[in-house]
Amino acid sequence: MSESNLPLTEDAIKREQLSSDFVNLGDDFAKFSEECAFLFDAFAAVTREPECITEHTSEGIRHLCYWLKYQVIGYREKIGEMQACWRVLNRKK
Repeated sequence: MSESNLPLTEDAIKREQLSSDFVNLGDDFAKFSEECAFLFDAFAAVTREPECITEHTSEGIRHLCYWLKYQVIGYREKIGEMQACWRVLNRKK
């Protein structure tokens, strides 16, 4: 029986899933990074004309900052979980 026909071990399956998760996280983060760049440019543009900052604009900026904060926290947690999983898999080698 060739090596390619052998059934995957549980650890091999976990490694494949983790590899896929890393790729997905990287893709998600790339999209998030583009969104951040757009928002930061928009924030910079708004600050050039402070007289245009209305109560609604201020509330929108506050809402977006809150959203950004929790997106970053979510990425940090996902990365931490994936790193922990990777460490466990590597200890088993």
